[in-house]
Amino acid sequence: MSGSHDPVIYLAVAALVAAILAIMLPLAQLRRLAAEQQRQAEALKAIQRDLRALAHSAVSVGERVGRLEHSGKGVEQRLETLGLQQEKLVKGEEGERSVDQAIKMAGKGASIEELMEITGLSRGEAELVAMMHRLES
Repeated sequence: MSGSHDPVIYLAVAALVAAILAIMLPLAQLRRLAAEQQRQAEALKAIQRDLRALAHSAVSVGERVGRLEHSGKGVEQRLETLGLQQEKLVKGEEGERSVDQAIKMAGKGASIEELMEITGLSRGEAELVAMMHRLES
């Protein structure tokens, strides 16, 4: 009788081994998935740290840009002021040259209209130059 039970025992052992393998294979796969999930979680944390660092850097750069823009506006205003001052100085020099020229012309007997036309002086300025020249002559 023991010979007839042998195949049943072999079948039972084979079924038991198959059942154990059927349980162990998904467990091994589950362990691999858990390990992969852990690696991905660590990678995600590293990415989050990098993003926080980038965001902080972006804020710092934004603040610097704001300060530079503010500083640039001040420089722009100063340049505009200097440009206006330079323009006044140039006009003043031209005005002085016009007056000097008008004095020379008045000394040679030029009329008020000639003084106005050639030097660009207003009528009152031309009359004043002519009147002063007449007093000196």
